[in-house]
Amino acid sequence: MLFRELMDGIPHRVEGAPILDFYKKDVKTVTADRHKAGEDALFVCTRTRISDGHDQAFAAYAAGCRLFASERGLGLPSDAVVAIVPDTNSLLSELAARCLGHPARRMTVFGLTGTVGKSSVVHTLTALLRRAGRTVASLTTDGVWMGKAFRPAGSIVPDGADIQALLREFVDAGIEFAVLEFSSYMLEQKSFLSIPFAALLLTDPDLCLRVDRNDPMERDERGIPASLFDSDAPFMIFPADFDGFWEEWAPPSGTRCLSFGEGGDFGAASPVPVSGRKGFGTRLELTFPDGKKSTVSLPVPGDHAIRNALAATALATVAGLLPTEIVKGLSATLPRGRLECIGSCAGRYIYRDTAYTADALRKALAVLGARTEGRLTVLLGSVGGRAKERRAPLGAAAAACADYVYLTADDPDFEDPVAICREMASGMADPDRYCIIPDRRAAIFRAVAEMRPGDTLLLAGKGGQDTQLICGKKERFCEHVIVRQAMEAL
Repeated sequence: MLFRELMDGIPHRVEGAPILDFYKKDVKTVTADRHKAGEDALFVCTRTRISDGHDQAFAAYAAGCRLFASERGLGLPSDAVVAIVPDTNSLLSELAARCLGHPARRMTVFGLTGTVGKSSVVHTLTALLRRAGRTVASLTTDGVWMGKAFRPAGSIVPDGADIQALLREFVDAGIEFAVLEFSSYMLEQKSFLSIPFAALLLTDPDLCLRVDRNDPMERDERGIPASLFDSDAPFMIFPADFDGFWEEWAPPSGTRCLSFGEGGDFGAASPVPVSGRKGFGTRLELTFPDGKKSTVSLPVPGDHAIRNALAATALATVAGLLPTEIVKGLSATLPRGRLECIGSCAGRYIYRDTAYTADALRKALAVLGARTEGRLTVLLGSVGGRAKERRAPLGAAAAACADYVYLTADDPDFEDPVAICREMASGMADPDRYCIIPDRRAAIFRAVAEMRPGDTLLLAGKGGQDTQLICGKKERFCEHVIVRQAMEAL
């Protein structure tokens, strides 16, 4: 696309007096990553919590890039073209979408955000769509799923240009539905702009939507920018018990708001705990907006599982799936990484969960403890290089809710896993109720070997991840395979 076409209708002024024919230059890539900048790229100087793209412009220039979008002058050599615009973060997605032919317009796109449950809802929804014969791809914090192919997430959170490139990849592969999970960081970077969503969903009520933010770089773990919902999406879906926003916001004209949960458009009645060969589950009556009810058996326990299933049901209904298709799919779908039963043998159940905070760990253990006849044990670690304040509370929560604890590695990176384990152990009073086994594979083998019929083991922290981060490198680490090997050795 010509630079002139790319900038058409976008208010800007050009720094200095570059060559007269620069508007005729062909742009093949729009990026905010200096490593992707080249002679056919437009480099957009965005700002994040940790870096400012304006400071990386010289590196992009050295890589051959000559076209820039910036909020201020860059002082580059005279052969560089710098288009000065009011807000580069807001423009990145639009410029990338234009360059790639607005790929989102050629499929149905759903967007999700919230504090918990996002990935589980995405996995459940994509499973429902696939079982119904639709082609679907998704983006979560774990990575990208396209069909049965999975591409793990890298160390860099995708920005608006990355998401547009991903959407173009989906279109080229013939995908009908794209399901995108947005973290609060991605929303702050305005990565969702220029995507015509068919529906937007908020997973949980435990936050506030910030309507007005004076400082776009301010960090607030309990809130997300409300601008995601300043959209003309035909459907917006909220928890029925979410009341933190309505006084300050009203849906755009033409948008239909749906709710899920108790008292909502999509609800669950008469939940009953059940157990089977594949683990603990819940049988319930699923209710639809028209009042119809269908019995479904969720193969995962806990109230959070019911909430996530209802959220996925709402989006699946918007996608056009029939209640019969949804019910069959929910009964056969095991959400990846959230109280997921990855092994069972002779009354022993082994689960994994993404719980990496003390509160999340307590909740997961409470659900399993209520259904466990024998001992409840937990294997956990804590990531290296950050979140050190979580370690002692994690140990305390494990000691309070489980009968025995195996402390081990969980993405230690450059930290000594033994030192990390000792920090977790500092929150545990009784040394006879835990052990430290720094090798996670060896810890899983021992934990499984010590199980008896009626026992439940929770592998906490990694959830749906199948890698271990050690000394800066991600190594393959599939707990499904390791648990199967450990159970075969019983």
